[in-house]
Amino acid sequence: MSLSPITDIRQKLRQSRQETLQLLKQIDEDSALHRVQPDAWNIKEHVIHLIAVEEAIVQFAGCILQEESPRSALCDERDFNQDVWNIQGVAERATYTWPETVQQLEQTHQSLLALIDTIPEEALKRVGSHPVWGDPVTLASILRHPYRHERDHRNEIAALYRLKRPQSQL
Repeated sequence: MSLSPITDIRQKLRQSRQETLQLLKQIDEDSALHRVQPDAWNIKEHVIHLIAVEEAIVQFAGCILQEESPRSALCDERDFNQDVWNIQGVAERATYTWPETVQQLEQTHQSLLALIDTIPEEALKRVGSHPVWGDPVTLASILRHPYRHERDHRNEIAALYRLKRPQSQL
């Protein structure tokens, strides 16, 4: 028997977050703040970025549920730049300590799961417009984005952590 789409999305989100949290539990604050290259994100910034994106997903998914074919306000920005948006999202949360960052990652995930628990399956076909996620984009696609996006950043976090750990721990 196959899973309902909502159950499938929820399970994939939970599995991805469990894998990420297992990795993050190994990382101390010094490792999280270590910058391998001057212009590259450190581990903490990757996690903060995941928080910012997940918060945006919860907000936009809520709009899709409440409105008929909503357009993200970002669609109206003539000069929308995803890199600038990403940098701003990280900068707005830069004061988080490492433990606060991990805690906030867990909290945003709980908010996403709570939203999913309210969604009827037929709502997954509802659409909205977003400059990054699609025009049009379905609610189902929006809800699948976090675990795919998180996997990519988790791989980068793992690589950064391997670079930071002393040779004796490898």
